[in-house]
Formats: sequence, C-alpha cells, structure tokens
Amino acid sequence: MNTPEPPNGPVSPADTRRRRKRKPAWLGGAVLLGLAVLGVLFAFTDIGELGRVLAGTELRYLILPLICVAASYVTMALSYHGIARAAGGHIPFVDMLRITLVANSLNYLLATGGLSGFAARMYYFTRRSIPPSTAVVISLVQTFLTNISLLVFILLGFVYVLSSQNIDGTALVSTVTMVIVFATFALVSTALLFYRRLRRRSMLLAGRVAYYVISRVRPSSHITIVSLHRYLATLERGIEFLLSRKAQIIAPLFFIMLDWVLTILILQTSFTALRYAIPFSQTVVGFSVGIVLSFVSLIPGGLGVMEGSMAAIFGGMGVPFETAVAAVLLFRMIYYILPLIVSAIFLREMIDQVRRRDSASAAPPADR
Repeated sequence: MNTPEPPNGPVSPADTRRRRKRKPAWLGGAVLLGLAVLGVLFAFTDIGELGRVLAGTELRYLILPLICVAASYVTMALSYHGIARAAGGHIPFVDMLRITLVANSLNYLLATGGLSGFAARMYYFTRRSIPPSTAVVISLVQTFLTNISLLVFILLGFVYVLSSQNIDGTALVSTVTMVIVFATFALVSTALLFYRRLRRRSMLLAGRVAYYVISRVRPSSHITIVSLHRYLATLERGIEFLLSRKAQIIAPLFFIMLDWVLTILILQTSFTALRYAIPFSQTVVGFSVGIVLSFVSLIPGGLGVMEGSMAAIFGGMGVPFETAVAAVLLFRMIYYILPLIVSAIFLREMIDQVRRRDSASAAPPADR
C-alpha cells in the first residue's frame, strides 16, 4: 500500500531519519519523567507500612477486580460493536474485542490523549474493509460518548461528596471549583451537541486556535489548516451520525456507562482486597481525577501521575495514605499491566493476519 505524502510535500530520507531519532528520545524522556513522579510518590510513603498493607491482602478477594476488568473490556467491545453496526460496519465481536484490547493498551504505552488507540482502531477497521470515513466516525462517536459518560460520573461524584461529606477550607474550595468546572463542561458539550450553528462556529474557531498553537510550538509539523478543517468536518459527520441514530446508540451508550462502573469497581474491589472499606462515591472522585490527569498526560500510561493524584485525593478524604497507594498499585497492575500482557499476544496475531491478508490481495490472480 502506498503511503500518502504529507500536506506540505514529500518527506526526504534525512527528515525521516531525524524523526526516527526524535521519537525514542521523547518516549524515553517521558518514561523517565513518569518514574521520577512515581519516585516522589514513594518518597512520601512509609515503605514499611506499605509492605504491611500489601502483605495483608486477602488473596481470594483479588478475583473480584479480575472479574471486573474482564467484564469491562467485554462491555467496551460491545459498545464499539454496536456503533459499528449502526454505521454499517460488520466486524465479528471476537475481533472487536481484540482490537479494543490492543488499542487501549497502546493508549497506556503512549498516552497522547487517546490518539494512539484511535490510530490503531482506524488501522484495523480499514483493514477489515470498512471505509476510512466510517472507521473515523465509529471511533469518534465512541470516544465522544465515553468522555461524556466520564464527565457525568465525575460531576455526580463531586456533587455527592459536596453534599454528604463534612468538608471545609481548601478541600471545600477545591470541590466547589471542580463542580463548577465540570458542570460548565457538561453544559457547553450539551449546547454544542444540539445547536449545529453554534457547534460549527466553535469548531471553526477551535481549528484556527489549534493551528496557531501548533504552528508556533512545532513549526516543523506537517499539520495544515486544511487538514485540521478536514478533521473537524469528519467530527461534524460523526456528531450528525450520532444525532440521526439515537435509537441505535442507546445500547452502546448503556455499555459505555456500564464499562465505567466496572472500571471504578476495579479500584473499589482493590480496596476490598486490602480489607479496607471505602464509600463508592469517594472511589468515583479519586478514580475520576486520576484517570483524567493520566489521560491528558504525555507520560506513558500516566505513570506516577495517576498513582500520585489518586493517592492524594484518597488521603485528603481520610483514607490512610499507604492504603491508598497500595490500592492504586493493585488497580494499576490489574487494569493496565495484565491487559497489556494479553494484548501483546493478540497484537502479534493481528499483525500476522494483516500481513497474510495483504499478501493474498497483492498476489496475482490464478490462471484459469
């Protein structure tokens, strides 16, 4: 398959070599930064107490977060499967489950706001004869619904803490600020979703601002205002698709909400395995803050960022700090590391399948 040239013209071999050299250095620096943040977390942790907390883990209860993580990936794949069917794309559920597992693992390894997983899904969707425009719509709609669902969980969690917990001082100011910020995001998202004219003007303005920032921060980038407008046009088609198929989106939206509940339950049952009871509302708040910060971080998997932010939030809500760190580490192992190991097996198999399919399509037709 021919690789399309970038918008600004062909890339010289020297440029290609320079890019290949930059990427490993950038990735290595991000990993080192994540390890440094993780080191700071452990510097504030009583290692002896942390060891005692982990040693007291009720091993039989570890089956609970393991069940939750398996169910989480199944429901996530079901949401993609339902959106793909609504868009006219037909991918067997088992294949969709593998694609979901691999794409999420890539997001953990290379955190770029979900773009690495998005690119992986695009690649495998198009390789299964789904038109690129349809593949983009499937990923965009699922991503949009996932983020909106997470926003709802965050907002409800903070509102519950604000109404049911006796908090004051800095904690009160922080919680009220979070409620206002996330409520504003929810209202703006709703307005942009249902008001086409406002949405198009906002997207046009966002495209211009993004191009201005990128052109100043990375002058060598091949992103142009035309390519950004094309992406925004595709995003608009995705939103129109979402609005035109409300009935068909109900089931995927249900699975996305269920997926978030199951993911939060992984963290909740990690506390259970450590023999520490914590209200579900507090788990929602700690989880939401940690996931959001790790998602926007350029550190692979939000390494250190997620653990530190979650532990700090739980500690601020009265959870013993070492217990919070232990629970977050269990969550990291079960939700990130174990699926990453499994996805490595699927990734190799999927790459072999793509290569065989490409070889078969490139082979000359047999003589009759």
